[in-house]
Amino acid sequence: MLSIIVLGLFGIAVLWMAVYGYRISAKTAEDYMLAGRGIGLIVLFFLTLFGISSTWTFYAYPGFLYRHGPAFVYFIWGCVAGFVSLYMFFGPRLWAVAKLNHFLSPVEVLAQRYESKALRAILPLIILASMVPYISIESLGVGLGFKAFAGVHESVGIIYTTVLLICIILLGGMRVTAWTNIFLGIIYATTFLGSLLWVINRVFPDGLPQALQILSATNPELLSAPGPMVEGEPLFGYPIIVGVFITGLMAFSWPHIVMGTLTVRDKTIFKWFPLLGIVAGGICFYTIPFIWGSLVAPAISHMDGTLVPVVSGKAADNVVQVIITKYLPGWFSTFALMGVIAAALSTAAIQLMTSAILVSRDLIHGFFKPDATDRQLIIWTKLSVIGLLILSVGIALWNPVAMALYLTSIAVPGFAQWAPCLAGGIVWKRGTKQGAIAGVLVGTAMLVAAFIFHLPSFVIIGSFIVNALVYVIVSLLTPKPAEHIERMFFDEVEEFLEEKA
Repeated sequence: MLSIIVLGLFGIAVLWMAVYGYRISAKTAEDYMLAGRGIGLIVLFFLTLFGISSTWTFYAYPGFLYRHGPAFVYFIWGCVAGFVSLYMFFGPRLWAVAKLNHFLSPVEVLAQRYESKALRAILPLIILASMVPYISIESLGVGLGFKAFAGVHESVGIIYTTVLLICIILLGGMRVTAWTNIFLGIIYATTFLGSLLWVINRVFPDGLPQALQILSATNPELLSAPGPMVEGEPLFGYPIIVGVFITGLMAFSWPHIVMGTLTVRDKTIFKWFPLLGIVAGGICFYTIPFIWGSLVAPAISHMDGTLVPVVSGKAADNVVQVIITKYLPGWFSTFALMGVIAAALSTAAIQLMTSAILVSRDLIHGFFKPDATDRQLIIWTKLSVIGLLILSVGIALWNPVAMALYLTSIAVPGFAQWAPCLAGGIVWKRGTKQGAIAGVLVGTAMLVAAFIFHLPSFVIIGSFIVNALVYVIVSLLTPKPAEHIERMFFDEVEEFLEEKA
């Protein structure tokens, strides 16, 4: 009963923030979609860090390390490098051109940059196909948390998360999403770190060295690359490790993180944000799931054999919750579940906002109603949120693969397909419409073929590389963009950034 009350109060607190955000919002499309382009450094940090630190980080990442050893950490460090590069090199230029020309979507920016309506249709469809499965991870993670905590079906947690998401986004849009992430992020980080320290103190009297000793004696292959054998072969041979790191680097093209650059208040934020991201995000925060999955969870499993059958296969996704429920008091298990819910909401909200903006601003406004009013844009965005939520819930209930694979096999490779034309469009004057379209189509075709025919991992990674090569080669073989495009996207941007320096 106490757990139900706590989770109910948590939901009420989120709802109150959404209602308050609705009351103070400006009711314009720019305010609803981009928080009026007024996000400061601290709010941006929480919006971005906890827009990527999700139930995947709480459950899937430690669960994958628990099963396969520490080599997967290279994906995380690739991601950190990718996020930092976005805010150092691409973000300021993207923010400037969007602000100067009142663009509300990064796809809208690229459609104008390449003067291509075709690209404005192709990119949202590819991004949405990659994003919706990612969104489903969040509600699925909460469902797994409810299952591990209370033994109920995953659908209970999925429905709970869906209701809260609807409240956050339909009422408040990007502004409430950003401010709510501060509240959610504090709960999430406190829960994640607090549970780790408490479990270590309770299970390992001599601290982490004791856990290391246990693994060294019982399962040393979990302590280094390439990790345990899978069907007689190492899962993480060194070519795969390199590929995993490269895949992580593509994080600069994650659409919901790219969208965050458009919400920034002024240029100075881009100067300090990368440092904050590396220190507070990369070094401090992502160390917590690494210790959980690569050391604490496997050491406990080898101490206590009753855990092993519970967390084999896909069930390893909830190894952290299983351990918390087993070793810590019941009230803290409720708090931990609240942290998982916070993780899910913080990420899914900005993902849903980004996806809905692509539908309303780029597909509907771009092709069917170019003279749409702000009110119409907001309504279409809200309807898109509902439709996308229904689709993501269906995928979560289906739950075809382990959570870690949603991100590395579906979402991230899909996001990477717009990376060449995104980076090239912002920093390379010679990039052309023909190069952008050809690169995206060829790379996506390779990715789809790899998914359908279960081709090796190097084909998935190679799809991005081929995409980039095609983009560059075709661009060099086709006429360069018009002078007014160069002036709008390069000369004016550089002048604007120099003025703001």
